[in-house]
Amino acid sequence: MNSVKCESFPLAISQINFGKKTQIENHVLMLGDSGGMITPLCGNGMSIALHTAKIASGLMTGFLEQKIARSKMEEAYQKQWNANFASRLRTGRRLQYFFGSERLSNLFVSTFKAMPYLSKPIIKMTHGKPF
Repeated sequence: MNSVKCESFPLAISQINFGKKTQIENHVLMLGDSGGMITPLCGNGMSIALHTAKIASGLMTGFLEQKIARSKMEEAYQKQWNANFASRLRTGRRLQYFFGSERLSNLFVSTFKAMPYLSKPIIKMTHGKPF
């Protein structure tokens, strides 16, 4: 078996746009990555998708049972989404910046090797709480 190394530095995630997204478009609640691109440093994207589905399903049940107006459902979803994910995804986007070049990536990794005590607070800021 023969192989050829194409790049000297992995570029798997460096070209993906992790910019901010809207959580509601045309009265559609956006779940998981559709509501906010989840950077690799923010933990388990599937967990975020399931968590947004849990939030949305609870609110949609109230809407479908005519206990809450659509505008109130959308407002509550936006508020709960922000409370659970806005800060952690913003932190993830900031950290993702360090993985756009070899030099910055190496600086980031060497900083955490030299100061491993920084990792726990960063993980806490990006991974959220279990639901």
